[in-house]
Amino acid sequence: MIELICFLAGLGFSLLVYFRSIRTANEPPLKKAFFFLFTLIGITGTLFLFGVLTAHFLRRARLL
Repeated sequence: MIELICFLAGLGFSLLVYFRSIRTANEPPLKKAFFFLFTLIGITGTLFLFGVLTAHFLRRARLL
């Protein structure tokens, strides 16, 4: 459950970054697509990894 919440938060934040900065940039469409892809992988992956590690340590400490 923690992993899913962090994954969805990462997706939401990636979309926020896209709509607030990448979409409004004065760049060619292909370059915007690469920026969005790297942003999506980076932000979503980082938050998902944080969720996995948090859930792992909470389960290991028997708090979850």
